Formats: sequence, structure tokens, C-alpha cells
Amino acid sequence: MAAKVFIVKYESKADYKVCFVNYESQQKNHQMIEGGKLVKYESQANVKVYIVKYESQADIKILHKNFPK
Repeated sequence: MAAKVFIVKYESKADYKVCFVNYESQQKNHQMIEGGKLVKYESQANVKVYIVKYESQADIKILHKNFPK
């Protein structure tokens, strides 16, 4: 089953922290949300993510093109 992803505003509400990377080889744990669907409401999601600026803070590193739409 594909993940239903929601982007939260606060780090404390997130299940995972996500950072966008530039190269395939930099991706890490991206399988968890890759191919999923971005949902409009938190209640619809089974995965909540928070976007971070630095790779060292992230649980999931993913390319922009692979992030759920």
C-alpha cells in the first residue's frame, strides 16, 4: 500500500523528518514515502513529515521528483 503523506508545520508532530537531495546516490530511506500520495488533511495521512534544511537532521533523504505529489 502506498503511503499517504502529509507535511506538518511543526517538527514535534512529524513521524519523519525529510530533506531533499540532488543525487540518486544521496537518497536514504526514501522507499517509505516514494510513490505515495500527498493528502490535504492530517487525518487522511498515515505518514506525517516535516521538511528540514540539512541532511544531518533528516530521517528520509529523497529527490524532489520522487516525493509524493
